[in-house]
Amino acid sequence: MSAVTNIVDETAKLDAVGMVAVVSGRDRNGENWQEISEVTSFSATGATIRLPRECITGRVISLDLPLPAFLRAYDHDKEFYQVWGLVQNCHVSGAEGDCASYVGIAFIGRSAPVGYKSDPCRSYRICGVNDDGLWKVEPMKASYKSRKEMRFWQSFELYLAQVDSERRTITGAKAVAENISKGGAAVVSDLEVNVGDRVKFISEEFDFSGLAVVCERQSAKKDLTRLHLKFVETQFPVEKLSRSTAAR
Repeated sequence: MSAVTNIVDETAKLDAVGMVAVVSGRDRNGENWQEISEVTSFSATGATIRLPRECITGRVISLDLPLPAFLRAYDHDKEFYQVWGLVQNCHVSGAEGDCASYVGIAFIGRSAPVGYKSDPCRSYRICGVNDDGLWKVEPMKASYKSRKEMRFWQSFELYLAQVDSERRTITGAKAVAENISKGGAAVVSDLEVNVGDRVKFISEEFDFSGLAVVCERQSAKKDLTRLHLKFVETQFPVEKLSRSTAAR
């Protein structure tokens, strides 16, 4: 049984019951805050949470959440998973007086990044992947630019088929999405493709089939590769994501 099949099997075990997290951070004035947050989507490398406040993109925050053990990089036997995360985007939704922020967070590890203690309001950016499969960050010299599209940290099974210039299938393999937006996705798979190759992204669950180009590839855990894909000619229907995981 391949490594990606194991991940697919474990992903199928995810419980649909809502998850909450204790989230801590700093506001624009450098003051500490802490909130109980609804986790609306999650994967091994990030989550989307719902907060009654805005979060600043590029800032580092801390989360304690009951993430399933098979998605954790460490502390598999503990009730709660304490992980630091980088705010990737923050979208405010709702009527005046009843607003909520949907915050996309990339998990960066057990410890805060270098320089955080001396300057907790510093902005960071992703610059790679650590040995544990979580994101590596570095301080930014300029202000952080939020992504234009909301990223959903939702794991689901899909199929990737490498295609040639005439869109004929060369080879294919199962994969698992780590996060997805209208314009692209990060997936893990054992499909052997390189940057610049084109693949067909097929999801029966969301009735979607679209062409994508491989923009980046990185080593992931269990002898898998993390592929960063950009959709071409079409967009993923994020409105089909379950209501419990979509940013409203």
